[in-house]
Amino acid sequence: MVRFFGATTAILAASCSAFTINNNNGGMSFSSLKSSTSLQMSDSPAPFKLGIVGGGTVGGGICEILTRKKAYLEKLTGSDIQVKTICVRDKSKPRDFEVPEGCEITDDVSAILNDDDIDVVVEVMGGTTIAKDVVFN
Repeated sequence: MVRFFGATTAILAASCSAFTINNNNGGMSFSSLKSSTSLQMSDSPAPFKLGIVGGGTVGGGICEILTRKKAYLEKLTGSDIQVKTICVRDKSKPRDFEVPEGCEITDDVSAILNDDDIDVVVEVMGGTTIAKDVVFN
């Protein structure tokens, strides 16, 4: 369910067991928690796979940060964040960053967009033509 409140947009799940939101006379009020939820992390984090469109300065920076902060991000998210595929303009060009282990370099953006194993696509190629097409697909 999506509701608009002035300049702010709130996206709410249709049914949420943690809290409810009431919209009375244009204002919002939150009721107290209905139930207690306990989260438990598994011993082996589930992989969360990224596809990155753009392997330049920003894409390389993302890879470096994910590698350097791996333990922290696993603890924070409960997932092993992996870069599965990076799409670049010229895959024969040497990268100026360390390509993550198991990561594929491609020059075909559809290899990322059509891969059901990729959970999130990050577009950092810049520009307004191909980048726009990637975002809207």
